[in-house]
Amino acid sequence: MAVPYRKTPRATAMGLAAFIDVVWLEPDHSLYAGLLIIDAIGQPVEFVHNVAVAPQGILWDSASSVKLGTPRLVHSLFDTCRREPDLLVALPTLGDGDFINAEIAPAVPFAQVTPAQDGLPAEWTWVNTPPASGMRASFVAAELERRGLFIEPFARLREAMHIVYPQATWHALDVFDGD
Repeated sequence: MAVPYRKTPRATAMGLAAFIDVVWLEPDHSLYAGLLIIDAIGQPVEFVHNVAVAPQGILWDSASSVKLGTPRLVHSLFDTCRREPDLLVALPTLGDGDFINAEIAPAVPFAQVTPAQDGLPAEWTWVNTPPASGMRASFVAAELERRGLFIEPFARLREAMHIVYPQATWHALDVFDGD
């Protein structure tokens, strides 16, 4: 006799979330970008990455390079990935909500996650309209929140970029300390 149990849906059927990170390394004068797509229980589904070397010279400062390069790199990640996530997640370092809405122009629900600090827990901030309760994005956001998967995917994403781009001067910045 078989043991009865409740069959759960496949995690990918529950929804997908894409975690996006762009890191500026001044010594390299480069932007390194990665996008990690995970399912609702945190299993990796896809990883894409890209790098852009910024123009150098007196006419190009770091802030301009980052502001112009970030949307281009993020769009290259969107164009490269094979899966379509239900939810996009980034750290506040990607830019403020106005910049994200105008320059990255997400068409799916997009949240920024603020890491836990000073005794306050990590929290979501919706950059565009939050998903309605019946949307897959709402379900995947709730499931990731329930599992405490706010910051951990960024650590995996940054570690993957460190492995893919070993020549980068990662030691120049503390990019792996959950900043």
